[in-house]
Amino acid sequence: MQVPEIETRPDLSMLTAQLQGDVLTDAVSLGIYATDASIYQIRPLAVILPKGEDDVRMTVAWAREKKFSILPRGAGTSLAGQTVGHSIILDFSKYMNQTLEINPEESWVRVQPGKVRDVLNEELAPMGLHFPVDPATSSRANVGGMVGNNSSGTKSIIYGKTVDHIIAAKVLLADGSVLHLKNTDPETYQQIATQPSREGEIYKKFKQIIDQQKDLIKEKFPKVMRRVGGYNLDEFVYTDQWNLAKLITGSEGTLATTLELKLHLEPLPKFKSVCVVHFSSVLDAVGSVTPILKYKPSAVEILDKIVVDLSRENLTTSRHCHFISGNPEAILIVEFYGESVKDVMDRPTAMIKDLQEQGLGYAYPLFPQGPAYEDVWVVRKKGLGLMLGIKGKKKPLPFIEDAGIPTEYLKEYIDRTLQICKKHGTDVAMYAHVSVGVIHVRPILDLRQEADIQRLKAIAEETFDLVMEYGGSWSGEHGDGLVRSAFNERFFGKEIYQAFIQVKQLFDPENLMNPGKIVEAQSIEHNLRYGTAYKDRNVNTHFRYKTEQSFQESVHMCTGVGECRKLIGGTMCPSFKATRDEEHSTRGRANALRMAMSGQLDENGLESERLQETLALCLSCKACKSECPSNVDMAKMKSDVLQIYFDKNGARLRDKMIKNAPVMASKFSGFLASPINAIQSSTLFRKSLEKIAGIDQRRKLPAYAPEPFFKWYDKNKKGQFKSDKKVVLFADTYLNYHEPTVGIAAVKLLNDCGYEVIMANVGCCQRPKISHGFLREAKRDGLTTLSGLVSYIDQGLDIIVCEPSCASALNDDFPDLLEDDNLAKKLKTHVLMIDVFLAREMDKGNLTVRLKAKTDQLWVHGHCHQKALYGTQAMKKALLDQDTFSEIPSGCCGMAGSFGYEKEHYEISEKIGQEILFPAIAQTPNNATLAACGFSCRHQIDHFTGRKAKHWVECVEVVPD
Repeated sequence: MQVPEIETRPDLSMLTAQLQGDVLTDAVSLGIYATDASIYQIRPLAVILPKGEDDVRMTVAWAREKKFSILPRGAGTSLAGQTVGHSIILDFSKYMNQTLEINPEESWVRVQPGKVRDVLNEELAPMGLHFPVDPATSSRANVGGMVGNNSSGTKSIIYGKTVDHIIAAKVLLADGSVLHLKNTDPETYQQIATQPSREGEIYKKFKQIIDQQKDLIKEKFPKVMRRVGGYNLDEFVYTDQWNLAKLITGSEGTLATTLELKLHLEPLPKFKSVCVVHFSSVLDAVGSVTPILKYKPSAVEILDKIVVDLSRENLTTSRHCHFISGNPEAILIVEFYGESVKDVMDRPTAMIKDLQEQGLGYAYPLFPQGPAYEDVWVVRKKGLGLMLGIKGKKKPLPFIEDAGIPTEYLKEYIDRTLQICKKHGTDVAMYAHVSVGVIHVRPILDLRQEADIQRLKAIAEETFDLVMEYGGSWSGEHGDGLVRSAFNERFFGKEIYQAFIQVKQLFDPENLMNPGKIVEAQSIEHNLRYGTAYKDRNVNTHFRYKTEQSFQESVHMCTGVGECRKLIGGTMCPSFKATRDEEHSTRGRANALRMAMSGQLDENGLESERLQETLALCLSCKACKSECPSNVDMAKMKSDVLQIYFDKNGARLRDKMIKNAPVMASKFSGFLASPINAIQSSTLFRKSLEKIAGIDQRRKLPAYAPEPFFKWYDKNKKGQFKSDKKVVLFADTYLNYHEPTVGIAAVKLLNDCGYEVIMANVGCCQRPKISHGFLREAKRDGLTTLSGLVSYIDQGLDIIVCEPSCASALNDDFPDLLEDDNLAKKLKTHVLMIDVFLAREMDKGNLTVRLKAKTDQLWVHGHCHQKALYGTQAMKKALLDQDTFSEIPSGCCGMAGSFGYEKEHYEISEKIGQEILFPAIAQTPNNATLAACGFSCRHQIDHFTGRKAKHWVECVEVVPD
């Protein structure tokens, strides 16, 4: 595919000089912002990240002068294409994300549009309040975007939509006027409407529009609660208390730019429970909604077999799927809120009895609020991304998914919709809000194929007719955007559609605000992210992408739902959390890779220097492999792209030094350790190393051990504990040449647990080479290491590893580098983290002892690879007194192997650690023991906090069971 010609970009030099915020105009940035979570792609003219209202005003004034359109944007999680356009994008998420005022007595909050919903609720929780609108993307959804979209979510059956919680809005029109919109009684409204101002004109003419169309609005707007299509004219025909903030809500940025929002809050529910009803038929599940609703649930959500099965396969959600019994075709997640524990348990218990008597469902696990309750909602919240990330060229696409149907017709509607898709030879996946008649049906198509584009159009047309027949809503919560706006005239009729156009012209007469949405829109098949012209270039990789099917499909697994932009919980994505730059999210990197490999970036493709900049802040933490609903493994793809880049341009000195670090460690530990350590610690050496190789002089390189672990082991071999139960301890570079105390502690621990320890001093796991893009050498040299390990595995022995990054190299990376699938399977099965091994042996009844912490307080920081691939619970599970174990919810420490040593990354390495880890350590008692299984984590903690962390094996001891 040829690199497309890029139109002349606007000259933003004068604007850039005036703004405090960021201005992005390069091809990568524009390409990254060309997509959201929809099926569309349109390259913007420029991207502005304003630092405050002055920046917004100047940008809007400049755009109006130049006749460029304006597109306000938050997290870019739109499923309908609202947040892409050939416009000047205003991204509020980086800077304009503050809570301005909270009034707990009156239950309201005032925020800037870039405030993330879950972050807001974390601030409100101590006051017993929350903003209750709960979309699946709440961990990254910006409040401004939720208002623009009129979001709702899982709890809409009791809390309604965003429009039901908007109190006031401060907005900027394209002509520079600022409006303060709030509730007005008829007298006040009339006073404003008579003023000779822009505000007076809008109030006056808007009332004329409503008065002229009042009866038709009542007739034409659907009578279901979940309706967000068009403009919210129906909010003004059943009351004389008018609030134009309710018109801005759901307007998708087509009328004005939001500067501030005042929102109504609700009390946090006192008690909760959830029941998961299992069905052998999807239609039986849908048909059970009516009998369930009489028990007044707070939510009823459906997940079909596809989503259930994907949840069981996903690295993160599989840990939470214990509540799923058998192989259901669908499950209903039925939640209850109440004033007492008795209430939230009695109602679902009565519901279960009723369903059983009617023969509906086959399993009904019920959980009060607690860990199991949270597990259910983790799976539900991940459902959207899991579904969109189905592997292969065909993906479940959002285009008919947003219909809101009266619940009494829902079963019939779903049955007929499935028949339409079957007629067109199209499979589907489905999930969502069955309680309010919104089931997200996703036809599975590949829009690179003309036949599937025709199916897209045909299925949309036929399903639209069904929605009209049942009196439903075509846009139930995801909005109009590019995918549904073209249906608005047919859905509402010509008169109401003309009223929409009048509203648009009244607020935005020059059509500068996000044009082409709601009115005067394209048809569904234009501006597709993947169309028939889309072609990927051939990519020669070293990883085989066995699960993903290819490097290209691995890139395409990113669907744009933006889980990597979450700010609370988990590890992904540490560099985004620190910078708040879209480019440094996993989604941003995946978009850059997609553009590069399809020729949309520049003529250099994957060898591009600019692409290297985009990947530079990827810490290869592997959190995306588990926390991304689609399991996008950016660390793996980055390694392949680095190898491609090195093949053309050669490797940098620093990268060569890092890849050879294990060899240097083997030479410098022992009798040379003392002088080498002294030299490394000297100011002259550190300054020279910074100048030559870019290793920050503020860092001290890890010290070498005066006696390597393997020598200690050989000296003490004769006195080693002997047993019929044998395990092999992998002598990784870190415990072998830097911290033999870890290896010694591991041997003692395993001995005390009854295991004879055989040391495998068979070479490096190749982690430095893998993470730094030397995959050809890693595979070549790693085969020697693997052959040594396989000789033990073939004897029926397990390989125990102390260092998480070494374990992940051996049982996650190497299995995908190898052509030998049998060898790959052996590595996946028999290479285990030491805590995972001991917890497994405990479950099997093979241990006659238990472990306890050597201290009353053991505070643990989990290594990124450990959390992503193995979890940290095994460390706690193995302890007899689990109350001594506290895990710091710390995400990434910021070191990430060599990342934190690199001069250009020193500050961001510190900033990542400062997010949670360093402050948490500062709060731990001085007599508490800090544990961190990662070698680099321990060094990062020491460097920035002065506290010494130990490996977990050094912190526990054996007691009789």
